Amino acid sequence: MKTLYLLRHAKSDWETDFSTDHERGLSPRGIDASHKIAEYWNQFGFHCDLCYHSDAKRSVLTWEIISEKHSFAKKVEIQPAIYEANGDALFEIIRSAPDDCQSLLVIGHHPGLEELAELLILGDDSEDLHNPLFTKFPTAAFLGISLSVENWRDVSPGHASITVFWIPGRKGR
Repeated sequence: MKTLYLLRHAKSDWETDFSTDHERGLSPRGIDASHKIAEYWNQFGFHCDLCYHSDAKRSVLTWEIISEKHSFAKKVEIQPAIYEANGDALFEIIRSAPDDCQSLLVIGHHPGLEELAELLILGDDSEDLHNPLFTKFPTAAFLGISLSVENWRDVSPGHASITVFWIPGRKGR
């Protein structure tokens, strides 16, 4: 059994000057949401074996704020390919995770994360749906998915279950 966690980076800053989209940092709301994620994970007892995150500044800062007081991941790797990855590309990234990793966190971007989630939960037919499962995967949204496989390379579309979906500022787990 493998567990995949998906986290969209916190709210980015459109007000501060930046040369490229890749360089956008976090807004004050994004900084606050990152702290809320850390609080939630600490209360939830969250921990993962491996964290992959995009090299975009907003993803890096999201992880840095979340992890400044707690060690939530045994190992962290920056994966530049996550930055502009669609769901299919993210699917291949998770399928290449090492098999000794039981729980993987991916911090990424819209629309790739919601495309990946729908592919894993709904299968290949998710594109034919008129009402997608995730019409919006908000910034700082956290999704946990249970996968009934022993090896990441065996992950296949439509064979996952949601274990948690949480958005900062909303009640529940």
